[in-house]
Amino acid sequence: MNNKEIDVSTEDFLIPLDDYLSNGVHVGLKYKTADMREFIYKIRPDKLCVFDVRKIDERIRIAADFIARYDPEDVLVVSNRVYGRRPVKKFCEYTGCKTIKDRFVSGTLTNPEIDTYVEAKLLLVTDPSSDQQAIKEAALTGIPVVAICDTNTRSKNIDLIIPSNNKGKNSLALVYWVLTKEILKRRGIEKFEAPLEEFISTAEPQPYLLKMQEQQRKQRRKRGKRR
Repeated sequence: MNNKEIDVSTEDFLIPLDDYLSNGVHVGLKYKTADMREFIYKIRPDKLCVFDVRKIDERIRIAADFIARYDPEDVLVVSNRVYGRRPVKKFCEYTGCKTIKDRFVSGTLTNPEIDTYVEAKLLLVTDPSSDQQAIKEAALTGIPVVAICDTNTRSKNIDLIIPSNNKGKNSLALVYWVLTKEILKRRGIEKFEAPLEEFISTAEPQPYLLKMQEQQRKQRRKRGKRR
């Protein structure tokens, strides 16, 4: 999707459309689930799914309304995905919500006997596939779940979907940055001057991911030669 493909004159986005597009929030995966079909704008020639930016923007508004109803100390934000940890940290610094320092440990929401136990009334997760244990425990304890969902997400036990690319560091930073701004606005805080760059992860890809990506590139080259 680009700004020539939709009538932007009738749109009232939270941020300029180009900011959404340049940070890749609309770029999904080749795999899609039935649960995410309503948020998909089109399938590109290379088979990648493209989100409808209008629906991303709409769901960020709804999520901001929902999260702002809760006391910040009752909201737990989780990201086992490396690129999501800095955006989550910054989101929590500005909104006052809670997060955990490292990976989500089994029993964090269900076992008050362990040191990592956290009480929460709302859970926000970065990627349901990597944060599935947190979602499972929230379901067991009756805690509503807001989740940033890519095209491959199954929405079981998720109460509110924010459709978006949840793999890229720029897209995750943008979603959390806009969400921060909108939540603060609903609390009567209009002035939010933190730059987007402050939310972008500086983490380097893990060696095993680099190796996997190289293997995938080799496989694509082999398939190309066979054709």
